[in-house]
Amino acid sequence: MSANPAPALAYRPDIDGLRAFAVLSVVAYHAFPAILQSGFIGVDVFFVISGYLISGIILNDLQQGTFTLRNFYSRRIRRIFPALLLVLAAVLIFGWFALFPSEYRSLGNHVAGGAAFISNFLLWREAGYFDAVAKTKPLLHLWSLGIEEQFYIFFPLLLWVCAKNHFRSARLVIILCAASFLVNMYCMQDSATIFYSPYTRIWELLAGAAFRMAMRQPSAPRRYLRLDALANTIMCCTKRENDGRCLSLALALFGVIFFGLALLLVREADAYPGWKALLPVAGTLSLLAAGPANPVSKYFLANRLAVFVGLVSYPFYLWHWVLISCAYIIIGGLDPGTGLLRIGLVAASFVLAVLTYFGVEQPIRFGAWARTEKIYALIIGMIVVGMAGLSVYLMEGLPGRQSIKEFAAVAKQMERAGARDEAGLSYTGITKNMLEYYSYTGVGADETVAVIGDSHAHAAYWGIAKLGRELRYNTVLLGWIIPAGEMWDTERAALIPVVLEILKKKNDIRKIFFCTRGGYLPRIGYEPFKESLQSYVDILREYGKEIFIVSEVPTLPDDLRDYIGRPFRPAKKSTFPEVRKADVIKSQEKHIQLLSEIRHATVINTIGPMCPGGTCLVFTEDGLPMYLDDNHLTSVGSEFLAERILKPYLPGKKGE
Repeated sequence: MSANPAPALAYRPDIDGLRAFAVLSVVAYHAFPAILQSGFIGVDVFFVISGYLISGIILNDLQQGTFTLRNFYSRRIRRIFPALLLVLAAVLIFGWFALFPSEYRSLGNHVAGGAAFISNFLLWREAGYFDAVAKTKPLLHLWSLGIEEQFYIFFPLLLWVCAKNHFRSARLVIILCAASFLVNMYCMQDSATIFYSPYTRIWELLAGAAFRMAMRQPSAPRRYLRLDALANTIMCCTKRENDGRCLSLALALFGVIFFGLALLLVREADAYPGWKALLPVAGTLSLLAAGPANPVSKYFLANRLAVFVGLVSYPFYLWHWVLISCAYIIIGGLDPGTGLLRIGLVAASFVLAVLTYFGVEQPIRFGAWARTEKIYALIIGMIVVGMAGLSVYLMEGLPGRQSIKEFAAVAKQMERAGARDEAGLSYTGITKNMLEYYSYTGVGADETVAVIGDSHAHAAYWGIAKLGRELRYNTVLLGWIIPAGEMWDTERAALIPVVLEILKKKNDIRKIFFCTRGGYLPRIGYEPFKESLQSYVDILREYGKEIFIVSEVPTLPDDLRDYIGRPFRPAKKSTFPEVRKADVIKSQEKHIQLLSEIRHATVINTIGPMCPGGTCLVFTEDGLPMYLDDNHLTSVGSEFLAERILKPYLPGKKGE
């Protein structure tokens, strides 16, 4: 440990200005994604700032001999818990009145995950950040808070152990930073892993920490002035005192350029973070290195408005997505015509942020109440809210709530049935979670129908299984398997041999219904798709199976969830865009042509029965939705598929 006194981590208003840039970027992206597609880089800015500030606080305390884990975590609890508790409680209350059971169940899971700071792991297992379903997850944005808190768990311990053993922590931090960046680059083919995993994100926080450590080195000021002399010569071409101001401005301008490049080059379709995250990280580090005295930092980042936004950035970040997502759920979409509403939601979230900051955060962090009592109360509060969320999850979203009783029939249709069960494990003989889908409905018959494919097989399975109880055959769901799947999803493609092996061993499986989307065709290519599908058919024929290929059901022009009736929103069935049979035939033309060329399989075309006239069915005669979104069938849609289209091909009595 150096004998030199630790350099104080003085308050820098320009860092609050950086926070303002970060939160405004994220808010703009969420509220106006068409205008600022790359606004999510603000999260990277937050990560770097967090690593920079936290490392400075810990190192100063360690050098002065005042660091304890208890004090560190106490400060974090007082900083993070108050606003988060308020938001989690508010979302649970909203869900009680506004969400269907399946939605409320999911929200309860996310509340519990948010309270335990593992949201990123929960979301990692679910759909991607940029999919349509993401808009209906009010706590989606807590993934970043989860990563930060996971960093706060291990990083203080790391520095404390290094200090106790007189080990130079800077080297280890740099090594870990480089390792995390390499993992990030390695995982670029897996969009969910690279986005949500702490292992692919931690390098951004460690970059801020490593930079702070570099600034603490005794030789840093001398090197800084030598670099300033070079910058002075290049930029000014005159001799003057090297006080660091010239280089400070250059670094600040470099930071602005890096941010500009990030906003121009990063897109939501990118595998992110990847290498492009270097741009916002480098921009943040450049502005941190520039210090507060240069004109960019002084007049743009450290002005009163930017500093104020930065001070309330944490509650602003928490509230903004909650309001946007809840509005999306209630209204049924935020189309381009809702610009004024979006502005109003952003303004409302900012007002809530200010009220939270002054009415909740500040009094709890700096009020007169005993510090120990605060900590215990906040911990107990977080446990209570987390347990409340977990209870909602375990109680299946509380389907008996009065607020949703009149929507019970529609709510039931909007529930996605489970794709994994113990019966599926027992029948297939696989270990838990070995496949994407495994379910079994047995009626004691000697013949079993297998439904294989992707999520469309999952949707079709429930109607086929229900009919099986009447016609007396067993039904098993097995997935994931799609033609040329290794070209589309290498991780899931590893499941295909497992599915084929199960089908080979099970002699009671005589008929196999293959259900997948045809939408993979443009991505995979006509010939690879056809060759792969034919190879699966040939393999299954060798196993003695009869194969039926079910063409995909018509795809809707919009998400049907946005048109159903629900609490606070009347049904908008009459405004749903007409689905013309001719358009569906045209859109599926290449896929149907490809299926017609497959040998030794029976192709079942769904278009005719699904589109009995010139238009396609969207709602039943009773007004129930046949689709869960824009391409997956609900339970009534699945029953229609089985009863009206697949029944002639199924075993058992055919019904009179």
